Amino acid sequence: MFDFVTFGSATKDIFLFLDKVNLKPGVNKHFLEIPTDKKIDINKVLEFSGGSATNAAATFSAFGKKAAVISKIGTDEYGQFVMDDLNKRKISTELIKISKGETPFSNIIVSSSGDMILLIHRGIESTLSLEDIRLDFKSKWLYVGPLPTKNTELLMEVLKFAKTNGMKTVLNPGSTELNLKLKKMIPVLKYVDIISMNDDEAKKFVGYSNDVNNISKLSEYVNDVAIITKGDKGSLVSSKNNLYIANTFKAKQINFIGAGDAFLSAFVNAIDDEKDIEQAIIAGSFNASNVIQKYGAKDGIAGYYPPDNSKLRIAKSKINI
Repeated sequence: MFDFVTFGSATKDIFLFLDKVNLKPGVNKHFLEIPTDKKIDINKVLEFSGGSATNAAATFSAFGKKAAVISKIGTDEYGQFVMDDLNKRKISTELIKISKGETPFSNIIVSSSGDMILLIHRGIESTLSLEDIRLDFKSKWLYVGPLPTKNTELLMEVLKFAKTNGMKTVLNPGSTELNLKLKKMIPVLKYVDIISMNDDEAKKFVGYSNDVNNISKLSEYVNDVAIITKGDKGSLVSSKNNLYIANTFKAKQINFIGAGDAFLSAFVNAIDDEKDIEQAIIAGSFNASNVIQKYGAKDGIAGYYPPDNSKLRIAKSKINI
């Protein structure tokens, strides 16, 4: 019996620190400027395991919970790297499907100014199917991150299995679900207890330009909690007709990889520990603020609750659902 089973990506993340590469404002906010007529020195390389499923599981394990990952990786060196890191973190790998092929990886280019660009190779995870998943596990929670497949029937079947077997469910939707938008995802959301996305995703998924309108609408279709994160501008959380608007912990950010996973997983862990919504928001924000201070998605994970005096400003009000 697991406390948490996480379902989503498992990757190797490779940070490449380049000397003569800059990000400059462009039409789509930024573009990458790389000289094409000369060699570019890589000053430093850092390697980590990544992916939504392993990032969330790392938080749960750090809090002392029994966690397992459902994902698909290859038989290559990168796959072994991911497995070794999960074993080191005492995260069960028994539900991971290993097949001949390339393990997903990300190359993260870090410019001289500290800005980052992600280059993602999905590898074998793009072939993930229901046949790759062992639907015989027992857990208190199923935590679903962005999935590589465009087949929403897979998501539906796994969520149905979880609810049929008494699990609480968490969904952090990926591009496939976001592109379908709210109306088409309503049949899926009835199996979801907690949903989380960032503000840009919410505007795309729900359709309003206003965060309060978006979270109010999301709350109509999930069983318990809706979350919209806003990076360094804080978060909105809706639960039981209550709206919570919070700021963030102040921290020097050098990395954004895994910040959303850190917030949501620590929030859910707090709910599992029977903390109230405000305490869960504090836990999520604290974990995310630690992760953004180190490269990689896991090295900054706190694995503990902040001191009692580490409070955020949280405004609470009623919303009509």
